[in-house]
Parts: sequence; C-alpha cells; structure tokens
Amino acid sequence: MKKRNEHRKERKEHKEQAQHGQGAVRYSFAPGQSGALNLQVDFRFARAPETYYYADALSISDDKEMGVAILAFGRTRPEGGLRDRLDIVMPEVSLFVGFLNSAVPIEPTIDQQLEILKLRPVSRMVAGTVQSRGTLYANLIFMSTGGGESCLDFYYLPVRDIHFAKTVVGSEISLQPVIRIPTSPVLVKQMLNLCREFAGELQSRVDLKRSPERAKQRAKVS
Repeated sequence: MKKRNEHRKERKEHKEQAQHGQGAVRYSFAPGQSGALNLQVDFRFARAPETYYYADALSISDDKEMGVAILAFGRTRPEGGLRDRLDIVMPEVSLFVGFLNSAVPIEPTIDQQLEILKLRPVSRMVAGTVQSRGTLYANLIFMSTGGGESCLDFYYLPVRDIHFAKTVVGSEISLQPVIRIPTSPVLVKQMLNLCREFAGELQSRVDLKRSPERAKQRAKVS
C-alpha cells in the first residue's frame, strides 16, 4: 500500500512538472492545485494577425456588470472629426491587469521615443455616434514599439482549449490572431494612461468586495 501511494505521488508530481504544448502556448499544472494551469505564451511562435486597422484616436469604457472593457479605436479625418471606429472587447482583468503588467518593461522605450520625437500623449476621443466597422473580442495583447511607430497585436486564447487542457492531458492550447493595430507611440502612451485610471477603479472595487468577507472571517475567529 505504501509503495502504491508513492507511485501515485510520483505520477502526480510528474504531471505537475511536465510541460505541454508545441505552439505559442505552453502549460504545466500548478503544484498542489487541482486543475490550475501555469500558462506561458511565446509570441515569437504566434501567427501574426492578417487584418490591419490604423488608429489615431482611442476611448476606453468598461461594463462593470459584465466585467469587460471596450476599446474604441478610431481614425480621424484631415478636415476634422472621425472617419470610422472599431471596437474591441476584452475582460477587465486581461486589459487593466495583464496588459498593464506586460507593458512595464516596454513603457520606458515609448517614453524615449516621445522624447526624441518631441511628442506627448494627446487625448483624441472616439464618439459613440461614429459608424463602427464591427466589434471584436480578445483577451491578450502583444505590444511592440520602435522607430517612431508602435503596434498592438490582439489575440484570443480560447477558454475551450483551456478546459480540454485541464481534462485531457497533452491537449493543445491555440492562440488565435484577431487584429493588428499599427499606430503612433503617442496613442499607445495615452492608452496606458487610460488603463491605469481604470486599473485603480478595478482595484478599489475588488477591495470593497473583499472587506465584508474579511470582516466576517474576523468575526468568526473572535
């Protein structure tokens, strides 16, 4: 019985340590947590989005009831006003936490670009009355910048694939390209500033929700 338990423990540890996946997404099982995955995304092996949309205007809103954020990208007319818009919906946590954290090592480069080009962030809002070219959905962004331009590649990591990765060992997790937004570092800097504002609001809401729970826990302990 002791040896059988040891074998089971070894198989469990091997499952947790083994890395699965052959494409841009690799994963392993988190130790001690049933069903939890450690995901690693290497965008070098991801297919680039085939659809492009140049944007020089941006507004961000959030739907608190649904827990999603809406990025409204727009293109301005030379004579003023907006030509059209494209909306991209993302989970709040993906944009205001995941994307912001991934941008930390890149933002100093953006600041240097703006300083060299003698540019600064500008607020070009996208009005809700402007004709929309459609609404897309993504949950990951790969950001690159250099040479006076920036690029935002939007991807979708399917929750369906994550489900099968948890239930069928060795299943692949795909990374689906959604759209590429080539733009100026001016717009990307403004996007980061807007995301930080919403991130603060999101953190405040999370703290408010946790406070009553913590109060109940303290009451039970006392």
